[in-house]
Amino acid sequence: MLSAQSTSFFRRFLAIFAIGLAFLAGCSSFQFNMNQNGKDANDANAAPVPTLPGKYLVRVAPYVFLSDFEIQKDLPLFQELGHLRDQVYQDLKLPDSTTMIQVYLFEDRDKYERFMQSRYPKLPSRRAFFVAQSRGVGRSEDLLIYTYWGDRVRQDLRHELTHALLHSVLKDVPLWLDEGLAEYYELPLEQKGINRAHVEQLRKELSLDFKPDLIRLELMDEVGKMNRAEYRESWAWVHFLLNFSPDTRKNLLTYLQQLRDTSNPGNFREKLLEILPTPETDLQNHILRLDFAPVEKKPSSP
Repeated sequence: MLSAQSTSFFRRFLAIFAIGLAFLAGCSSFQFNMNQNGKDANDANAAPVPTLPGKYLVRVAPYVFLSDFEIQKDLPLFQELGHLRDQVYQDLKLPDSTTMIQVYLFEDRDKYERFMQSRYPKLPSRRAFFVAQSRGVGRSEDLLIYTYWGDRVRQDLRHELTHALLHSVLKDVPLWLDEGLAEYYELPLEQKGINRAHVEQLRKELSLDFKPDLIRLELMDEVGKMNRAEYRESWAWVHFLLNFSPDTRKNLLTYLQQLRDTSNPGNFREKLLEILPTPETDLQNHILRLDFAPVEKKPSSP
């Protein structure tokens, strides 16, 4: 689950090649050049890449959904994803973008994984990917999403489209913020950004002396160093910043505006300290105060 911009994101991609990532989460995003598909350019015997889906097309500006199986164009999901763009840009005070986002929907996981293994063989196994693919020096990028029509397609599309929407208007997004925002907006609007499973796990960890550490998160620029704990904490920081107070919200929105103009606006925590002397303690209290219905546990089979 992540989005890619310029040099810093490309370092994340290189890290995946270097350490042979294991499965970490459902979704991810990467930045490639046109010839950087992970295949050996000298491998004349390489099997042909399976074709991308494209028989059917559904347009929901700025998205284009392509599939080889027929999808009803009036599904509530598509209307919801159209509203997601408005939600993200309005919440974060970002300008609308007309950049097209291409979403390739495979009919099932097998077809999706065979394509990804052939096209991007070095990438880890995940349910969905966002790829910012360069067209060449000085040219714009193609914003591509690959996934399949499964039980979690709603969550996966909201997550990856958030990456793409951010990438279409910002110079870069620090990894912790990129993932935190995607985790926040992958949730349906009615959940108000509250990931119940994340909150429950974070509360358990806080009872075992877990301490949030934004300094450590900000140093992360490689996907391979993030595990589920980092995804949870990234989400927690985003929820905290957007909802704790008008000042924390303004602080984050100002930082995002800076990312429109520069890929390196400086250390975020230092900016946060200008309004909060103890942000980690405030985050802990925020997590403990969140009011929500617990995650329902399915009854065990008889």
